[in-house]
Amino acid sequence: MLRVTLVGHLGDDAELRQSQKGMPIVSFRVAVNLVRPGLNEERQESTEWFRVRVMGRQSEYAQRLAKGTRVLVVGRLDISHYQSNEGEPRIGFDVWADEIQNLSPRPDTDDNTSARQDQRSQPRANTQQTASARGGSQALDPRTRAPQADPDDLPF
Repeated sequence: MLRVTLVGHLGDDAELRQSQKGMPIVSFRVAVNLVRPGLNEERQESTEWFRVRVMGRQSEYAQRLAKGTRVLVVGRLDISHYQSNEGEPRIGFDVWADEIQNLSPRPDTDDNTSARQDQRSQPRANTQQTASARGGSQALDPRTRAPQADPDDLPF
């Protein structure tokens, strides 16, 4: 089994589909930029594309990802060989993700920026007050918010 860790950007919005058994499968493409030393110590840049598929608990979180989002993907790599429409041999890289993390910064709005500045000036003991000053979790963009951990799902 080949395990991979990718850091890249989504090429398209995540797309939700159903398996034949009715399980949700979220798929999207991730562009990974590579920089290598070339001839005469010049930098050579290239982009590799990976198809990522997500099933299970992470699929609900993954379907909120949008084009351009920077993500970390950890999963199993499947390599497939196929022919293009022109008959040229091609190689496809598919990753069945076990873990996905959104690495893009949250978009700043005027309300969030001022609440964040207020939070820095308050002592740490007032965490409930700062959360309510920010508007709670409702002020966060649902596409960038990490999924809530269910205590029953914790491994310990």
